[in-house]
Amino acid sequence: MIVPNKFTSLDQSLLSQLPSILEKLENEVTVYELYQKTQKDFEDIGEFILALDSLFVLGRIELDVDKESIKTC
Repeated sequence: MIVPNKFTSLDQSLLSQLPSILEKLENEVTVYELYQKTQKDFEDIGEFILALDSLFVLGRIELDVDKESIKTC
């Protein structure tokens, strides 16, 4: 679940996992390198990609297509 509701607590929601990505995002890294660093924080790769999508929509990360890397804004 992305956001908490009456059935999902904040700890179980995706919002609680976003800071773990931002803490481990140093300069520019590839998606694979970032997943390797944060793999233990997510149930599967789908949840990780959903977290990246959320951070992108919030304007906290940006994607450099040419370098195939992610960096903080």
